[in-house]
Amino acid sequence: MARILFIQNFWFEFLGTMILSSLLKQHGHSVDLLIEDQPDIIADYVDRSRVDIVGAYTVSGTHNWVSRTFETIKKKHCVLTIAGGPHPTFFPDFIENTSVDAICIGEGEGALVELADAVDRKESLNSIRNIWISDDGRIIRNSLRPLISDLNILPVPDRDLYYRKYPILAKSPNKHFITGRGCPFNCNFCSNRAYKSLYQGLGAMVRQPDPGKICEEILLVKKNYPLKAVRFDDEVFLLDQAWLIEFLERYRREVKLPFSCLIRADIASPESIEAMKRAGCYIAYFGIESGNDYIRNQILGKNITRQQIIETAAMLRKNKIRIGTFNMVGMPGETVANVWETIHLNQIIRSDYPWCSIIQPYPGTELEMYARKIGVLDTDYDVDSLNQSYFNDTVLKNPDSNALVILQKLFYIAVRYPRLEKLIRWITRQNPRNKLIQFVFNLTYAWRYSKTYKMPFLELARRALLWKKNY
Repeated sequence: MARILFIQNFWFEFLGTMILSSLLKQHGHSVDLLIEDQPDIIADYVDRSRVDIVGAYTVSGTHNWVSRTFETIKKKHCVLTIAGGPHPTFFPDFIENTSVDAICIGEGEGALVELADAVDRKESLNSIRNIWISDDGRIIRNSLRPLISDLNILPVPDRDLYYRKYPILAKSPNKHFITGRGCPFNCNFCSNRAYKSLYQGLGAMVRQPDPGKICEEILLVKKNYPLKAVRFDDEVFLLDQAWLIEFLERYRREVKLPFSCLIRADIASPESIEAMKRAGCYIAYFGIESGNDYIRNQILGKNITRQQIIETAAMLRKNKIRIGTFNMVGMPGETVANVWETIHLNQIIRSDYPWCSIIQPYPGTELEMYARKIGVLDTDYDVDSLNQSYFNDTVLKNPDSNALVILQKLFYIAVRYPRLEKLIRWITRQNPRNKLIQFVFNLTYAWRYSKTYKMPFLELARRALLWKKNY
């Protein structure tokens, strides 16, 4: 039996980690989890628990924390460290970090089980597909295995991994699920294009399990934990309308819980929206990104028209489904006037829960190449330049950058209260990057979060204060 510890510094239940835990346990291994920010505390925990493998789901922006934590652990313990997730998948040179023994590229289910089996049997780790290994300074780059074609073979995610140790997460009334994997679109700011290129010839990108399997998983969670609402985290919930209608009808009969989901304005139809409503959808989010057509479609590659956005919002409104929107500021060459175009489009469709982040052009994406082309990125810009949060600051050079960041903080207020436009324009001209502006953002972000996840606002505030105190 190999002993595996997953670490993370972010309060969230990662479905991928839970699926890996289920698989590892099925194969006789021991799995533990620690949510902690301080590397020294994690290293002490590793010492007490005497684990064989420490793994971390790693996204660009948190990779430096993973590296520092692995380094601290390695100073005290002889343990195998492995990073998986988007960052090592798209930046595999992460393996060259001396504290990283292995990385997992792409889907990790089969690879991590083979790794744990090999560690348990004290066998070589040098030929496991999807795994790159650092062996005495020599990097062994193994090939990829095909994508998992049948998602029905995957086990139910191991939610006990989180909930037994962190009951505050178990008590959340809204829990996350996915109904499939893969996205067929090629937005310029997303890594999806690179992921499809990576797996070219190794299986279908978009896959969905049987509708009954998903319903059974939700019913199991409903039986064992508090569950008042479901959040479907699929990148696009509406990809296959026939599958969707079948699933929603079964969900309506068996699960009978309200849910929220993510859709795309260009593929929504009256039939799919009506089926969502019958099944209990209370909020549907979709990406506007920018109210400026050129920025949205030429720079960001969304290929969604203004009319499609307005029509989809009208269908949701007709069915009494609340509207959530994803928006961004700080695009290459964007002006304050462009941001107000985004605000005004959100006002036109009467977005109930407008969400706004600051764009970060990930290295290797079409957006990053465009930003370099027009000279708005520093020449030494790389993945280490990324902010850990989408809400802090912009990494692009722009004479209006300060005003853009302020508008991002006040975005919700600007959309929901159009009469305050003159005041917000005046505030923006004053450039007050201060704690009051940040407080307004935190308050509106928390309000949107509480409504999306059906969590009482005071309960959310209590949890935020507790997490801040402890971590």
